[in-house]
Parts: sequence; C-alpha cells; structure tokens
Amino acid sequence: MSLNGITGNTTSSKIIVNANAFFPDIEVQAFIDIYRLPSEYKEITLVQELKTAMYQVNEELIDYVLILQSVDPVETLDEYSEPLTHAYKKAVMDTARAGLIKYFETANRKAAAEVQGDRGDVLKDVWTEAAYAAMDQISKGLLDAAEKLGAMGKKRHHANGFKAVTI
Repeated sequence: MSLNGITGNTTSSKIIVNANAFFPDIEVQAFIDIYRLPSEYKEITLVQELKTAMYQVNEELIDYVLILQSVDPVETLDEYSEPLTHAYKKAVMDTARAGLIKYFETANRKAAAEVQGDRGDVLKDVWTEAAYAAMDQISKGLLDAAEKLGAMGKKRHHANGFKAVTI
C-alpha cells in the first residue's frame, strides 16, 4: 500500500544479501512492487531499512533455526519449506515497511503526508503486528519440524513459538 497512492517509476536491481546463509536474500524491487512504495523514498533508505529489518528478524529466529539444524542438516530455508521462505520475506518486508513510516512525512510535505505522519504510530503498529505474525508462523514451523525429528523431549511443553503482539 502506497502512502500517497503513487508509486512512480522507481526501479532497483539491488539485492540485499543475507548475512545468515540459512535465510533468503531480499530483492529491493520486490519490496517496492509488493508494498507499492512511493517514489519519494530513496533507494539507500529502502536498502538500509531492509538490512535493519533482516537483522532484527534473523535475531528473532536464529534459536529456532539452530534447534532444527541440531536434528536436520538443512542448509537453507528455501530447501526446507517454500511457505516459510515466503513468510520470512514477509516478516522482513513488513518490519522494513514499519521502519519507513518515520521517513515519509519528511520526504513529502504535502497535506496528505502530514495526515499520514499523524497516523504513523498506528500504521507502524499494523506492519509490526503483521511481521510478528509471520515470525510466529516461521518459528512454529521450525519447532514442529524439529519436534517431529526428535529435538524436543517428550515431556517438554513449549509455546509453539508464538509471541504476544498486542495486549
């Protein structure tokens, strides 16, 4: 969803290479296309927010990956599960989208941007909740797979990787 409804002719061939080889890389152009980002955002801003989001999501999920890899030598999320790969990209892009909210009011000083700036916290919360939902899906999928392969004790009870997003 574009904040101003105009996406412009923004194109990018940049690919954000993931520091953790287990997780997929993210194409900046896919981020622009999926979220219909306005052309007011500079590519460097998009790249920085995607890198930051990728780091945050990786930090949230690394324990689940290590649990799975303790019983299954899977090297990438792509080879393990396509739906979880899609969920990972969604988590990263939603987190980055939430991070971009703070830039829009300064990038575009029109009246519409000021209204969006006033609603920035609400919009940020929506994107953050969506990102956490995607991370929950991934962590639950990784834990379920690890449990089926014997990584968890039979008497162990866990929260299936779910986080409380809203109170």
